[in-house]
Order: sequence, then C-alpha cells, then structure tokens
Amino acid sequence: MKATISDVAKHAGVSTATVSHVINNTRFVSDTTRKKVMDSIEALDYSPNEMARILKTGKKNLIGFIVPDISNEYFAALIEEVERIVSRKSYKLIVTNTRENEQNELDSIKTLTRGMVDGLLLASTARKFTALREAVPDDFPVVLVDRTFPDCTFHSLTISNHSAVYQGVREMINRGHRKIGYIAGLQHISTANERLQAYKTALIDCEIPVRSELICFGDSMHNSASAYVGTLLEHGCSAIAISNNAMAEDVIYYCHKHGIVIGKDIDLLTSNLDDRRYYYLGRMGYVRHPALELARAAGEQIMECIANPSAPARDKIFQASYVEIGN
Repeated sequence: MKATISDVAKHAGVSTATVSHVINNTRFVSDTTRKKVMDSIEALDYSPNEMARILKTGKKNLIGFIVPDISNEYFAALIEEVERIVSRKSYKLIVTNTRENEQNELDSIKTLTRGMVDGLLLASTARKFTALREAVPDDFPVVLVDRTFPDCTFHSLTISNHSAVYQGVREMINRGHRKIGYIAGLQHISTANERLQAYKTALIDCEIPVRSELICFGDSMHNSASAYVGTLLEHGCSAIAISNNAMAEDVIYYCHKHGIVIGKDIDLLTSNLDDRRYYYLGRMGYVRHPALELARAAGEQIMECIANPSAPARDKIFQASYVEIGN
C-alpha cells in the first residue's frame, strides 16, 4: 500500500503539519526534525502529490541555472555546488547549456520563466542587459552568476580577476619577458573584458607597448585557442597569458604536442579550479578563483530572492588571487 503523509508523520514522530512544512518549505523546521522527516520519507518511499502541492503553495521547488558551457569544469563545479546548497531546501536544479549563444540563452530564459521554475541563476552570454530585462518577467527572481553588466538591475555575484591577472603579467615582466601574448575570450563578456584590460594595464604601467598583433581572440570555449599559439610564437612571444581555463587547456595541450616545455621554453599565465592538477606541467602563473564560495553564495541568494522577489538588488564581488605553481 502506498504510504501517506500520516504514515510519514507517525514514523518520524512528528505531526502531519510538520511533514507538510518540510516538504513545502512553508515554515522553519529544525535540521534535526527535518532529517527525521526526510529519513522517514525515504524509508517509506513516500511520494507526495506534486500537483496538489504546487496548486497549494504556488511553488514548483525548481530552480533554473543557465550556463554558457557545461563542458567547462568551472561551470560544472558551480552547478554541482549550487545543487548541493538548494537541495537543503528541497529544491531541484534544471540546467540548460547555451554554448555561448545569446539566442539559446534567451530561449532558455523564456521557457524556464513561464511557470517552470521558481527562480533563475544565469551566467549570461548576452551582449546587452536590455535583452535579458525584456526576456524576464517583472519581479521574477534572478541572480546573475560570474558575469554581469554595467547597467544590471538584477542581483549579481561575480569574481574580479583584475588584480590577479595584473599581478601575473607583472611577474612575467619581472622575469624579463617583453613580448607577452594574450589569448582573450569573447569581449562582450564582463569577465573576459576585465582580464584583457588588466593585461593591457600591466604592460602600460611597465612602459611596454600594447601590440595588437600579440592579442588574439578566442570564443571562451575549448578548441578555440590552439590555433593562436603558433602565431604568437612566430611573433617572438616568450610568454602567453590566457583568459580562461578552457582555452588554457588548449594552450597546454599545444605545448606538449609540440615539445614546448612550460616554465622553460615558455611562461604561461592560466587558471583553473584546482591548481594541483597543473603542478607536474612546470612552473606557471596561476589565477585562482573562489568558485565554490561563489556557488554557495549563488545558491543562498536565489533562495532569498524566491522568498522575497521584490527585495532590492544586491551585488557581491569575490576576488581571484595570483599564485605560482609547479617547479
């Protein structure tokens, strides 16, 4: 026989009202009591009537997360950590992948915000904020993650890379490099633009000319940077800074494929989630991102927005740091 909410309450030693509050997130319930209820639900294989719950509470207990590149382990890590955070409130995550395509993003926004999810996390690839503003219904809970816009009116959580990239390029200059190439990402993306500006500022502050032929533009995704490494080497670059981790992996692969020793034949400034994976490759500069802290804040922020969708927008900026790794 199928278990009922009364069976769950009896098994957990609580009232049916408490079970309902745990399932619907309609009132504070202590972690200890919540665990008892969730354990009983699992033990009895209880499955509440979802349609009845939605009609009663107006909540789907679903959050959308639109990311630009699900194959990029940075965004994959954000998804995993956000999912862990929102699951504490019995929410599930729906993820869509835009592949850095603005129309794909707008289509996902329109689909998810038409009654499918209660709130939306968005790592946007849009060129202008107005495109997002027009696509999102008024007062719909939205938090921008990793990327933002100068005129943004949504909540946003981002990581500033300027100081870390600037320091990394300065360290290359201090080691005697004067021709430092740069492989940039899509320049309408706030993070990619900030990193390029940090590279240029470091050169200017050291009275080194910014040379356009030493700046190449990828698409911020895998398989877009390898073609530029040979060109930069032909221009005499002894060091290369790369905008993001996906393109950095292309450069590292190119170097190993062509017998170029990192830290000896060429210096690199790169980034990733876990700098330990690059230690065996040789010495390199490294931009370390507080990705998990960002994801935790995103999960908590979207839950707050769902609870109070009319709350004033807040912006929080985390700081990346520069380190040197390898031998």
